[in-house]
Amino acid sequence: MKSIAQLLLSLVLMVSMVSMVYAAKKDNLERSPLGCKDIGYAFDLNVLQIMPGSAGEDEGDDQSLYFIFNRSNHTINLYQMRQSESSQSVYMNSVIRPQTWSVLSSSEEVKYICTAHDGKSSHGRILDCGKNLKVCEYARVKYGMNNRGNYRLVRSTSRGSAVRSVIWYGIIPR
Repeated sequence: MKSIAQLLLSLVLMVSMVSMVYAAKKDNLERSPLGCKDIGYAFDLNVLQIMPGSAGEDEGDDQSLYFIFNRSNHTINLYQMRQSESSQSVYMNSVIRPQTWSVLSSSEEVKYICTAHDGKSSHGRILDCGKNLKVCEYARVKYGMNNRGNYRLVRSTSRGSAVRSVIWYGIIPR
């Protein structure tokens, strides 16, 4: 009888350890890059709003770098919401695979709708961006003159690879 109780206790301990390791691994994946702050964006009515320079004079700049993490278990499509049409404007739509990071460089406010593929609509099912994404901003970034503007710098990769890509392009987050 005692050995069955010990076996059950051992089994419970193993299951709890595995769940703790899984939780720690997930938290590690979601951890923001060093120096990336929880500023410069908002979630409003299921929409992600990017707001460069909103942190104030001492924090923000007109050009900001955003790291966006897909914390869900499905691919998320980010569709830019356009307010006015212009021949010079380009859509900055993106796809972020599960548990990966994307990087956006922006100097203007941008809003995104988050969707997931559902087979019924070409754009997919609308999701709550706030529940599915983690966002942080490098508000004080050093750009070379050729690197300024609005563009998707990294599409969907690991946090380390995203940081290396940013530095490789000559952008210095600080």
